[in-house]
Amino acid sequence: MAHFHEDDLHEVLDRWTGEGLISADQAEAIAAHERANRPEGVTHEGVSGGVLLQYAGSLVALGAMLGLYVTVLDDVSDWSRFGLMVGVAMVWTGLAWLLGRATAGAPAADALGFGAAVLWYAASLQAFAAIDWIGGEATPGQLRVTFLVTSLVGATAAYVAALKVPAPLAGLAAPVALAWGAGTFGWWVGNAGENAPGVGGAQVMVVVGFVLAALAFTEGSLRLDHRARTWWQIGALGIANIAAVFLAIGEGGAYEGLLFAYAVGLAVAAIAARQRVAVVFAAVSLYEYIGIVVFRTFEGAMAAIIILALIGLGTALGGTVAQRGGLHRFRFGR
Repeated sequence: MAHFHEDDLHEVLDRWTGEGLISADQAEAIAAHERANRPEGVTHEGVSGGVLLQYAGSLVALGAMLGLYVTVLDDVSDWSRFGLMVGVAMVWTGLAWLLGRATAGAPAADALGFGAAVLWYAASLQAFAAIDWIGGEATPGQLRVTFLVTSLVGATAAYVAALKVPAPLAGLAAPVALAWGAGTFGWWVGNAGENAPGVGGAQVMVVVGFVLAALAFTEGSLRLDHRARTWWQIGALGIANIAAVFLAIGEGGAYEGLLFAYAVGLAVAAIAARQRVAVVFAAVSLYEYIGIVVFRTFEGAMAAIIILALIGLGTALGGTVAQRGGLHRFRFGR
């Protein structure tokens, strides 16, 4: 008999409780029943040494392949290197699919699936390098087309890997690639004559990152499982956060205020949707805003560091007091 992943089970029970379909006591009873009747050997607690070795080995091999392209194969012709990259990406994809169907091979399949998405993206970039659409002599228009097409290739490869291998970790790469591709439209409109996305591109990436994160807020969205949706949220909110911070640091002014607005808005949405990943990114964005303001005010002096340390420690102590006072009953999801 199939069993819910524990996080998915709690998500469903919380939703049913919130909609009044079952009581809190019934939800706890169902959760206890599932824990007691989970098949022997099926657990989601902790990470074994074998799992760590599968992830570590697969990701080290990916790094070795990428290193091979920029070192040993640097003197190989562009089209030959493209062919080699496609071949390696196909092998990586096939291994991920096979290991995903082997007993105890899921962790290796997960890491290899993520690697396959990265390799397909790299191969598509190499195709444009072969026609000189990447580099110092490329025009802004050529660069925009390159980044748009390769981002779609990378996002498609990542989503298919997350869905079909399945490789939940590949869900990290899909929204990053999509947001980067969307940034080319802002580049086109707001910074058309330059060789970089600029303010327009970065702002589009922020907005698209938040939209992509919201797509993964609900159970069953994107047809991805719980772990894949978590990685999707991390990728989407991560790229949005990076772009927003670069704008706040580089442009200042209104963009600092926007970073604060993003933090508050994301916190409200995260609490309403009971999404822990979004809560973490909301807190990170808020502290980034505080850090930028403090460092601008004190021009990076020692006082800025001391103030930030006191704010951080004060927040930690305040959170401890709140926890002891019962705020732990307000769960932000499981």
